[in-house]
Amino acid sequence: MHQRYAIGVLLAAAILAAAGCDRSPHGQYGGEVGGMTISAAGVFGGANVNVNVGMCAGRVVLVQGEATVQDRCFTGDTNVVLCTDATSANPIKCSPGNGTLAIAGTGSDVISYARIR
Repeated sequence: MHQRYAIGVLLAAAILAAAGCDRSPHGQYGGEVGGMTISAAGVFGGANVNVNVGMCAGRVVLVQGEATVQDRCFTGDTNVVLCTDATSANPIKCSPGNGTLAIAGTGSDVISYARIR
């Protein structure tokens, strides 16, 4: 009796797992925004994809280790900004301000940035 119960539980779990997987040809969900395809894959079904078309993001090349991005999307020092050195593993500093993002790093590295909030 216990063996039948265990097999039934395993079968039910397998059916639930299979039902949530791969609802699209590649198991991805999303759409197209501004000419870019945005997608996300979920193991047990769809993943939520939130696209903020007005999001402040881009890349900038440092000149002698510094750059300033001028954009009204930066509203102050309480903004949350992610910055990544796309050239090499060098440390960088990103300081948002009112209408600007000041970036300091190494040489002429390429920095990717995005204002999250």
